[in-house]
Amino acid sequence: MRPFWLLLLLLPLSLNAAGFEVTELEARRDGDQYLMDARIVYGFSDKAIEALVNGVPLTLEVHVQLRDEDAWIWQEDLLDLRLRYRIRYLALAGVYQIRDLQSDHTQSFHTQRSAVDALGEIHDFPLIEAGRLSPGRRYRLSLRSGLDIEALPLPLRPMAYLTSAWKLQSKWRTRILRH
Repeated sequence: MRPFWLLLLLLPLSLNAAGFEVTELEARRDGDQYLMDARIVYGFSDKAIEALVNGVPLTLEVHVQLRDEDAWIWQEDLLDLRLRYRIRYLALAGVYQIRDLQSDHTQSFHTQRSAVDALGEIHDFPLIEAGRLSPGRRYRLSLRSGLDIEALPLPLRPMAYLTSAWKLQSKWRTRILRH
């Protein structure tokens, strides 16, 4: 009987568990290039949300790799990108702002949920020119995302290094690309 009650007490904690997860990853050919779509679910910890609401910008890094499926570990990747995005809360305006640090494109959202959802959507990202891939070969596309602790303000970094609430990173998600 005791394990049942323990499970009921822990259930609310597991529903609010922090963590990042890449739930979708696809690549498709569009003319002379391949485009990538991805969906990342960002479950920020309470500490990260508290910092965000109090004006601390959070920087996320999406790591994208493309390599020959049969490549040895020492062989070079065809593609190794780190896409960076920053989310911050502007208290005076009452909006959440997302900035794509590659293009400097900015979007604003009135709710935290809509901003975090938009942050996790990558659509039609130009991945690689089709001419760089060999016909008939298979390639491994991999993606993961994580919170960049190095981008936090200096006073927060020691706590972030020592506290699991700040160590937010997804597992790798992989798809096979056939050319």
